[in-house]
Amino acid sequence: MKYINSSFEEINIDEKLCLTIGNFDGIHKGHREIIKNLIQKTKISKFKSAILSFTPHPKIYFKKQNNFMINSQLKKKEILESLGLDYLIDLHFNKKFTQLNHLEFEDKILLGKLNAKKILIGRDFQYGNQRKGNIETLRIFCEKNNIQLNEIDLIVDEQNNNKISSSKIRENLNLGNIELANKDLKRKFSISGKVIKGDQRGRSIGIPTANIEYPLNTIIIPYGVYAVETTIDGNTYFGIVNFGIRPTFNKEKPIVEAYLFDFDNNIYDKNIELFFYKQIRQEKKFNGIKELLNQINLDIAEAKKILNYGN
Repeated sequence: MKYINSSFEEINIDEKLCLTIGNFDGIHKGHREIIKNLIQKTKISKFKSAILSFTPHPKIYFKKQNNFMINSQLKKKEILESLGLDYLIDLHFNKKFTQLNHLEFEDKILLGKLNAKKILIGRDFQYGNQRKGNIETLRIFCEKNNIQLNEIDLIVDEQNNNKISSSKIRENLNLGNIELANKDLKRKFSISGKVIKGDQRGRSIGIPTANIEYPLNTIIIPYGVYAVETTIDGNTYFGIVNFGIRPTFNKEKPIVEAYLFDFDNNIYDKNIELFFYKQIRQEKKFNGIKELLNQINLDIAEAKKILNYGN
């Protein structure tokens, strides 16, 4: 997969593209269906499959929202490449770009810069300054320029008929509904980070932890204890994570502490990815180490049930 991160003035693609447009944060079930259709259409032509996306996310740019993204940029690229996409084009979402009206977006970018020959897009798509462009204006543009337009219906959950959306996934993650978010993502929600040195308190009570800082700009899940999985040096391990401020020890800075079952290797400075299965409980303050340790052992037992570990 070719990755392009550029301003719209600098980009220029000669290959004919079969294109879809969107932020694709999370790359959920609905996104995957669009990408699947996109790639299928390139198989019956000599066009290349491409996603036109934007960085930063428009909501981060306009509303200055931090801790918003479901995926890191690295994870987004990793998933899209695994799905067989030819191009991921991240246009810089800046003041100059936001000033383009819908006609300029069509002529300067879709036609002039990206050489789009086929476009797959949802019927609710809006674009250009003040979002004056919509599916109707796009139809006119495509017909005028001999571009094939495929309009995509909303993709809904077959069980409850609700629209699958990144917004709904963010809502579930904010509430700690990890299983519901994972269902719509069609994978486990994950975070990545470098293992850093902590205060060694876990090791002193027989529960050694690998600590990572919660990644910047990633959506914040509730403080609490979670059942997780990770892969280290090609081997899969299961465990529990406590994410929070550790009120029992009067700490204030949030940290991710992962205790991995049957694992005690030195992994300082290694990057690990933690895949979340389910929230076990919320973070709470305990009356001393003994009470905390009793609860940790209960958490471990519950996590092993969730993960079907040791059966």
